[in-house]
Amino acid sequence: MKKTKRIIILSIILLGTSYNLTAQEIIDKLTKELCKCIEKQEVKNTTEMEPCFEDLLISNLKEIKEHYKAETMDDINMEEVGNKIGAKMIKECPYVLDNFPSGVIGNEEKLTKQPDLKCDDLKKGDFYYLTERPEVGIVDTTFVTISNNMFLERMKNGRTYSLLDIQWKDNCEFDLTFKESNDPMKKEFSKSGDVYEYEILTNGNKSLFLKTTWMERSYQFELIKIK
Repeated sequence: MKKTKRIIILSIILLGTSYNLTAQEIIDKLTKELCKCIEKQEVKNTTEMEPCFEDLLISNLKEIKEHYKAETMDDINMEEVGNKIGAKMIKECPYVLDNFPSGVIGNEEKLTKQPDLKCDDLKKGDFYYLTERPEVGIVDTTFVTISNNMFLERMKNGRTYSLLDIQWKDNCEFDLTFKESNDPMKKEFSKSGDVYEYEILTNGNKSLFLKTTWMERSYQFELIKIK
């Protein structure tokens, strides 16, 4: 019941307050409203966002049903619209970027680059990284395969994937170019041709640490080797 409520509340923010708005206009409008609310309430994680979602739901309920020509909320794909608004929030709400935890295990480490770093053994192999979801007490595992110019991620026990091209550069750095995904969140977050820059900081026997810079903010995480 709690999970269903969270999906409904998360999804509803994408829905418009006027049935003649385009889908993009609705997303833009409600993203701004949600961002303003969570900043005003000084929200620090997704669990604390529920009051903002609920307020938005109450104030837009009539228009939501009109826009989607829905008799009830069950007639609307809540998960899809929730992913759309979530992806846009990450991109366009600075407060979220500055205050919400990324969830990726290893981001609490602040490492400097390992001297005399070698990365040839990383250009082909299998790895995984962990993403924590504290609000539901779950740690998700994302499996990664690197082979030639392919960077393949598999999520949700292999049910979803993301495919990217990898281009290696000097000094243990590489670019990932997004190609496609069937993952509900990742296909909303990225479009074909989007490029993400990465730098390897350490290369140990069991894992490596990566750093990426996005929206003028630096993040790092641990990628664990599978032998």
